[in-house]
Amino acid sequence: MLKSRVLTALVLAVVVLSALLLLGPMALTAVLAVIFFGVGGWESSALAGLRRPAAIALWVLVLFGCGAGLVYLLHRPGSALTVFGAASAGWLLLAGWLAAPDFGRPAGDAFQPFKLLVLGAILTAGFGALSWLHALDPYWVIYLILVVAAADIGAFFTGSRIGGPKLAPRISPGKTWSGVAGGVLAGLLVAGLAARPFGLPLSPGQAALVALALVAVSIAGDLTISLMKRHRQLKDTSALLPGHGGLLDRLDSLGAAAPVFALALALAREA
Repeated sequence: MLKSRVLTALVLAVVVLSALLLLGPMALTAVLAVIFFGVGGWESSALAGLRRPAAIALWVLVLFGCGAGLVYLLHRPGSALTVFGAASAGWLLLAGWLAAPDFGRPAGDAFQPFKLLVLGAILTAGFGALSWLHALDPYWVIYLILVVAAADIGAFFTGSRIGGPKLAPRISPGKTWSGVAGGVLAGLLVAGLAARPFGLPLSPGQAALVALALVAVSIAGDLTISLMKRHRQLKDTSALLPGHGGLLDRLDSLGAAAPVFALALALAREA
């Protein structure tokens, strides 16, 4: 399991780095749209309980439409602060759902619109933030990926080695507070070391605060997708990536953190 996980991660790293550094803004935006709205839309349909092919196709088309509208909006002066501020504030609302994980669990599709709204917001905001960041500087996207990946790896190995009290046993029993601590330390370390080489317009103190926010929101994104999987009794969002599950199982943390990072850089550029 660990071997396939590592091999898949290495292949993904090569593909992602190549795309970020070789593709122009428009080409990468198109690729991100296919990833977030094509594949991500298909996987998210199962989390929301969509079953009919026509409903799934309509859902994917709606996501593409929302993504196109967001790209247009982000080209308007001053819109980045509003868009990414709203997306970041949305995680404060979702924290209430994570605190009451039984909400939305009952059988049937009464909560389907709510779940579609949450999934659509996560996918669209993550897509828009990554596209916007790449247009400014591809290395800022790489920096974000490094911080989120470091937090994920640090949490995985620290939690599995130390264990201890569970973070959210009713949502994801494998996650522990020791894992959170390991993730925070790893994220802070990478964020601090990489901020200057990657040319971020942030002071060391600002970079540390942003890193803390990124780790916190990445955990919230992971827990949100885990909660939806638990409601649908799914282990993974799909079997697309050997050792990792589905694409959403990899995008949950990054998609959640991207708008927060974009907001921080938008504020720094305005200062």
